[in-house]
Amino acid sequence: MSQQSPTAAGGEGRERRAATGRLQGLSLIAAVALPIVAAYVVYHTGLGMPDGTINQGELLQPPVDIEGLALRSASEESASQAVSFESAPHKWRYLILPDGACESACDNLLYTSRQVHIRLAEKADRVERLLVTPEPLPAERRAAIAAEHPRLRFVTADASALQTLRRESGLVMAEGPQAVLVDQKGFAMMRYGNEHTGNQLLKDIKRLLKYSYEQ
Repeated sequence: MSQQSPTAAGGEGRERRAATGRLQGLSLIAAVALPIVAAYVVYHTGLGMPDGTINQGELLQPPVDIEGLALRSASEESASQAVSFESAPHKWRYLILPDGACESACDNLLYTSRQVHIRLAEKADRVERLLVTPEPLPAERRAAIAAEHPRLRFVTADASALQTLRRESGLVMAEGPQAVLVDQKGFAMMRYGNEHTGNQLLKDIKRLLKYSYEQ
């Protein structure tokens, strides 16, 4: 019976150890990557989550890149300037879209979103609220809103761009003002109306902040 030389046996041993090491490395990568992928799928689609634990807001299918809105600042102190989120801190954002003039129904949604923002406490800096209108609000109306909502940004977008957003995201079927939640990459992905409570908004945004990165 032939015997394997010590050199050959040693070579085979090294190959087995190397193969085992590669397998362990791949297993480690999978262990890290798969939960991230699964979390992304679950929290953006609700797939695999039991009833009662999915998003409280209505998911927009498909998500819409808001860069197409070509938002502009509506500052009283300076000329209107383009608003871009590419170089801005990667925050979650609520776009408050009035249905026509920002009147009582719009005020209600602004109030709800403000209370949610306050209740986020130390995480409030990771969220921003913007009131989006086709034209700058009258000075008196703007001042009244700003007094009640000091952290609210006033921006404008072309009426046709807002209509495109409503059409592409299915918002044309929703009545009244809408609060559209925009993710950190600038995609509108969920909507809320006055039929939603502050607790529902808070539940969603807390969960999203928990499972997203902080800049």
